[in-house]
Amino acid sequence: MKLVALFALLLAALPCLAQKPSVDFEKQVRPILEKSCLGCHGVGATLSHLDLRSRAGLLKGGTRGAGMVPGSAEKSLLYKLVTGSRAPLMPPGGKLPPAEIQTLKAWLDSGAAWGKTPALATAQKQTWWAFRPLTPITENSPLLGPGETHIDNFIGARLAGARLSPAPPASKRTLIRRAYADLWGLPPAPEDVESFVSSADPQTYAKLIDALLSSPRYGERWGRHWLDLARYADSGGFEGDKDRPAMWRYRDWVIAAFNSDLPYDRFLRMQIAGDELRPSDPAALVATGFLACGPQDIVENNPRTRANEIDDLVSTTSAAILGLTVGCARCHDHKYDPIPTNDYYRLAAVFAPTERREIDLPGGKAQIVTDKSRAFGPSFVLRRGDAYQPAEEIKPGFLSALPGGDLALPGAPPEAHTTRRRVQLGQWLTSEKNPLTARVMVNRIWQHHFGRGLVNTPSNFGLNGELPSHPELLDWLAGKFIESGWSIKKMHRLMLLSRAFQQDSAIRPEALRADPQNRLLWRMPVRRLEGEAVRDSILSVAGSLNLEVGGPAVYPPVDPSLRADTFQGFNWPDKTVDDPSTWRRSVYVKVKRSLLLPQLEVFDCPEITYSVEKRNVTTTPLQALTLLNDPLILHQASLFAARLEKERPHDPWAQIDRGYWLCLGRSPTDTERKLSLSFLKTRSLAEFCHTLLNLNEFVYVP
Repeated sequence: MKLVALFALLLAALPCLAQKPSVDFEKQVRPILEKSCLGCHGVGATLSHLDLRSRAGLLKGGTRGAGMVPGSAEKSLLYKLVTGSRAPLMPPGGKLPPAEIQTLKAWLDSGAAWGKTPALATAQKQTWWAFRPLTPITENSPLLGPGETHIDNFIGARLAGARLSPAPPASKRTLIRRAYADLWGLPPAPEDVESFVSSADPQTYAKLIDALLSSPRYGERWGRHWLDLARYADSGGFEGDKDRPAMWRYRDWVIAAFNSDLPYDRFLRMQIAGDELRPSDPAALVATGFLACGPQDIVENNPRTRANEIDDLVSTTSAAILGLTVGCARCHDHKYDPIPTNDYYRLAAVFAPTERREIDLPGGKAQIVTDKSRAFGPSFVLRRGDAYQPAEEIKPGFLSALPGGDLALPGAPPEAHTTRRRVQLGQWLTSEKNPLTARVMVNRIWQHHFGRGLVNTPSNFGLNGELPSHPELLDWLAGKFIESGWSIKKMHRLMLLSRAFQQDSAIRPEALRADPQNRLLWRMPVRRLEGEAVRDSILSVAGSLNLEVGGPAVYPPVDPSLRADTFQGFNWPDKTVDDPSTWRRSVYVKVKRSLLLPQLEVFDCPEITYSVEKRNVTTTPLQALTLLNDPLILHQASLFAARLEKERPHDPWAQIDRGYWLCLGRSPTDTERKLSLSFLKTRSLAEFCHTLLNLNEFVYVP
């Protein structure tokens, strides 16, 4: 009887068991988490201390408690948030489709079984979004309103899904200052602000963007962004940190390339293989400074240091151009991305024949990279990355997970003087079939205009990087980039003419609660100027900025104690703060790896050892102390005061007004004018100017 009763109970339970079907985590659940959750909870960020990359992380939960109760969707916080039964609704971009919510419910009700490993299966790695071809995006949808662009369609759709709206347009005074900061890294002249604000021409803003893009100031600003990626410096680093007095020619080539709007595909190919493509062209040789400007250990010269130099070339090229961390595959297959060790060494074999050279060109010497000869011996996989443990021979090639990356490279033609391996690498990198090169660059341009990239890990589009906040927009921009002939200036124009860029930066509490990181771009973020732009802006408002273009590095004064504390043979001329030869734009300042200019370093100038995808933005007492006490800034404040006295002699009211206009592009408020007049009764005009240079509004872009 007991067995019969037990059997009857099991039969009764069958309908309940049938209501909790098994759900395939890898095929059904993980894609939902990757698409809608991991961008904020596990890949690049763990908001609310909630990490959804593992079952343990979901069970542990975050600041709102445990993330799930296995066996009960109704009791699970994850389910409550995605259904909206508990605030805030997740994900912030809008409610999940009903089918996905039902999948999560079934999974939670069935016990929330997880995959066998936290990493994606190999097959899924191959279908990761970044490795897929660019998605063709149609433009059939109507624009949302006057002044809207297709960019605003993509932004607006995500905002509408989250029940948010974009901010109203920024004032014209804000807009011109924002445009100057982005494209020049300098404040606009008061006369230019007044002309822009008073113009009734509907094309005034578009004409302003075109004018800024056509100026040499643009290349100096945007060349610096690329030099961060190229790990540019005027010295070799390591213990000796030997100066490279000819390296500035590569820096000037980059600036000129941006100013001339050299198509990005040619821009890349010249830096990878200019010596092979145009061996008789001095500019093409100088372009290979991209490969030459990395750190170099001159103390040791052995197989290990050579392997490290090649690793620098592989890692920098893949991170800067492809947005992949290929260097992680030096010792073992990449733990996240479909990059086996063999692929790493196929790329290493491309660079194996190269060597740095200093050659004579018209106007002086230049640091370049070229192949030692057209023939080069075999390359090998290094066991655990150790140069002293060669294993099997490897042929040069690319990344097998990307189109064309698994093809064997042909040998050099008989007439070639080099192996031509880098020519083929450049062609593969810029092939329209390669889905990453265009995606990565338009994301970098977006990052510098909007404060963060659509992918907020701009040099890591792999599985351990962030997911794109607007994947369709990213692919549309990448497609437009290629369609435009790889024109960077056209990308600037496309982004800066969008309503998204022109919106106000004011915070709205309801939007902040729904999207605290502003991933959906419901306002324009406020951004702090980089150290170079802060220094250049101070020189500009003081009227002392020397706008001479190009040439050897300049040496602004540094504290004698810094020079004394460095190694023997350190070469930094003893300049003074009143030496006008040092008042050049900061992109021309000497970049010494062992001694960065303190005025730049304190504002998060990176240590150029590796490719830098984005700079840190910190707020520290040293920044305020530098603006208050640095001898250069004190001297420039006195020059600023002399300028005001010259332009508005013996008129404190006019001097105050002119000072505000030069620094902030606006008149002082009544309160600010009264405080300034009161200040000038007991303090000097130079101290008033120094105060203006210390305002937050001066170093932040609204």
